[in-house]
Amino acid sequence: MLHRRLLSAFVLISVSLFLIGLDLWYPIANQPGVWMIPLYLFMTLGTATELSQLLAKRWPVDERGVLVLCCIASAVMLFPIGYSVFTRESYPANCPVGRTGWVLIGVLVGIGCAGLQAMWKFHKMSADLEPSQNTEQTEQITLQTEQTTLGWVLSSFVIAYVVGCLSFWFLVRMQGSSVSGMLHLIALLAIIKFADAGAYFAGKSFGRHKLIPSISPGKTIEGLIGGMLLSIVIAYFFLRVLLPWCGVPGGQFFWGPALLGCLLTMVGLVGDLLESMVKRTVGAKDSGVLLPGLGGVWDVTDSLLLTAIVGYLGIIAKLT
Repeated sequence: MLHRRLLSAFVLISVSLFLIGLDLWYPIANQPGVWMIPLYLFMTLGTATELSQLLAKRWPVDERGVLVLCCIASAVMLFPIGYSVFTRESYPANCPVGRTGWVLIGVLVGIGCAGLQAMWKFHKMSADLEPSQNTEQTEQITLQTEQTTLGWVLSSFVIAYVVGCLSFWFLVRMQGSSVSGMLHLIALLAIIKFADAGAYFAGKSFGRHKLIPSISPGKTIEGLIGGMLLSIVIAYFFLRVLLPWCGVPGGQFFWGPALLGCLLTMVGLVGDLLESMVKRTVGAKDSGVLLPGLGGVWDVTDSLLLTAIVGYLGIIAKLT
């Protein structure tokens, strides 16, 4: 089991580093971020597929339909990159929508398309309802209508939660210059994943008090403290030592990295617990089987979803 976990982690990290190197030193059409699209789509569509499959075990969710809608939302979000590649010009900095606005537009387009699909199903069911039908048939169609509405709500949640959140990692990549954007992206990811590792080892070594045993029996208060302390150390190392050494100045607040490390640890824990709650509800051990030893893609991205927004806002607020 351990060797499969290490092999999957090695392959995933190697591919990620390869794409990062290409994006830094061999940008397509001289535009940063293009080489990151395959990694973004793998993480986004993989997570959305697994989340919708888990929800479909208990609720009326169209897995293939959700995947198509996530593709549409992601394509809209990537419009600024497409604009830069085809026009060979940087995306206008004075555009009222901005890059962040395209994330919202993409999510709204995906949710809107899901709503149109639900309304079409509702229309077909209503057309089948005739005045002469008995009470049992009417109740059956009413139940189908409720299921259709619930399916739309859950599909909208997947689009907003997965596409909306992971898109902010793309915004982090595009912040500032090509080098500073990439280094900030690497630093934030390192803080989050080291926090996960610190929580795991601290919990194994010193864990005595359960955090939320009804959702995740393995997580402890001691593990959370250990992860938070390690995240602060890693935050200062990357943001105040490594990045300035690479020519990227740090933020104006000395306490900024500590606050950012604590926030990323706490919010990453929330994402982890949300995944555990869904898996326990549907009776699944892993979110998928795409990454042997690691589980599914969502098992890797669970702590990266909500933290993407926190990390982006941390950069905007100059907490780095």
